[in-house]
Amino acid sequence: MEVYVDVGTVEMVNDAFRENVQYYGGEERDRFEEPNLEARRFFDMLDAAKQPLYKGCKESHSPLSSASRLMTIKTDFNLAEECVDAITDWAKDLLPEDNLLPASYYEIQKLVSGLRLPYKVIDVCIDNCMLYWRENENRKSCQFCCKPRYQETRGRVPIPYKRIWYLPITKRLKRLYSSQRTGEPMRWHAEHRQDGDITHPSDAKTWKHFQSLYPDFPYERRNVHLGLCTDGFNPFGKHGRKYSLWPVIVTPYNLPPSLCMRREFLFLSILIPGPEHPKRSLNIFLQPLI
Repeated sequence: MEVYVDVGTVEMVNDAFRENVQYYGGEERDRFEEPNLEARRFFDMLDAAKQPLYKGCKESHSPLSSASRLMTIKTDFNLAEECVDAITDWAKDLLPEDNLLPASYYEIQKLVSGLRLPYKVIDVCIDNCMLYWRENENRKSCQFCCKPRYQETRGRVPIPYKRIWYLPITKRLKRLYSSQRTGEPMRWHAEHRQDGDITHPSDAKTWKHFQSLYPDFPYERRNVHLGLCTDGFNPFGKHGRKYSLWPVIVTPYNLPPSLCMRREFLFLSILIPGPEHPKRSLNIFLQPLI
């Protein structure tokens, strides 16, 4: 059985905003200057993390903690949005009338999105020739095979033939240095002592060879070394229809062996839907990450 460690929603908010928000000291009412937009978002999220869910509830229960827990349950058990709506509706009826529990999945999304873990949906050519991204974002057909980008439908909203999901990794890596719990371990790869055994990729000859080729990169110990892996699977199981879904996962190898392979540090960065195997087109799908 997996054990979930509650690091606290206040810590989550601080980790998310520490890089941009100056410390004002104490509560919001103690400040004398009007906060900028970034600071305003920080204090709004801090209120959601500190405000009790209802009068007399446990200290650890807040609107933000409830929203993040419900989002985790939805993800772990693959619940439908309508199911989450039913759970929140039932839970609000059980709690006192003045409770601040999010009333629907939409409200949960809106609250949790304040922690800013964004994603982008990028259209792809039907033959995987190119991504409709950056300078090609507004193209209506592929510049290589000339096939159309969108399906022929009667609806007003155009439907692309294929798309991928990209989860930007930069801010997630920054948060590793924003958190006191992970800031120091992110230098472990350069500061640990090797005992002759290969217990981490940084102990291997290939790692050291890379450092000799690019000496400026390892000179700064906080530079991030990423490991990348991908493998396809059928989300519908053995008895489902033929389908291949390819998640691309990166993990920071700066961390010690006890941390770098833990689930919380395996960052899903790209989701390549099927039904076909990406084959030689994998480099096309990796463009946003690279």
